[in-house]
Amino acid sequence: MEPGDSSGWNESWTGRAKEMIGTGKRSDGSEWSAERRERILQQVLARVERARERRRWLRAFGAGASTVLLVALLLRLIGVGGPAQEHKPELVGKSAVQRLAAAETR
Repeated sequence: MEPGDSSGWNESWTGRAKEMIGTGKRSDGSEWSAERRERILQQVLARVERARERRRWLRAFGAGASTVLLVALLLRLIGVGGPAQEHKPELVGKSAVQRLAAAETR
């Protein structure tokens, strides 16, 4: 995986992570112990995983929010929710006596 790939490394990298990668590329690594190299690798991998997790949460939030908005728009278009329900059937506002009288005349 190379920096800039859509599957991993992108602009979310902080300056410290970029600096660590650059130092690792410039250096032959002989002055670093195996333990230090492993620790640096684990820090970079942890940062990558946090960035991926953050993107997953943002995508899930965006998908949920857009789904809610789409459902609300569809309900409003078909007249189930909101001000479109103001069209009441003729018997809704009448008293019980008037409804009974209307039912008997039919």
